[in-house]
Amino acid sequence: MLVAHPNPQQFLHVDAKARTALVTLIAGYNGENNGFNFDGYGRGELLISVPRGWRVRVTCTNHGGINHSCAVVAGAMTVTPSFPGAATPILPPGRTAGFSFLAGRVGTYRLACLVPGHEEARMWDVLEVTRGGRPSVSARPGP
Repeated sequence: MLVAHPNPQQFLHVDAKARTALVTLIAGYNGENNGFNFDGYGRGELLISVPRGWRVRVTCTNHGGINHSCAVVAGAMTVTPSFPGAATPILPPGRTAGFSFLAGRVGTYRLACLVPGHEEARMWDVLEVTRGGRPSVSARPGP
């Protein structure tokens, strides 16, 4: 069954004056990738870019039927957040939690679910901390 991807623009709001990127991650958004997705995207299909020095505020809601979480990690299968506090606890279905961090290091990171087995099921997307510019979000083909 082919699932239509939602418009990724709805998941990022920018407060330029406060230099804050407001990111919405909905775990298990739809049936894409058997429900192992954020905002309907998995396998690195969603790319969020934020300039270094900006604050990132993430709201994570579990829309799926099983436990999920949201975290910013470096590299595959890493369980330690890349920035202090950049992870939610494990969320039962229907629960919401948030976290905030300063994007202090340029690099490429993963937005991943830390429930065992979920990242292996390709429940991850990409966060890039760039040297400059404006926050942006885009969809691209996954591997």
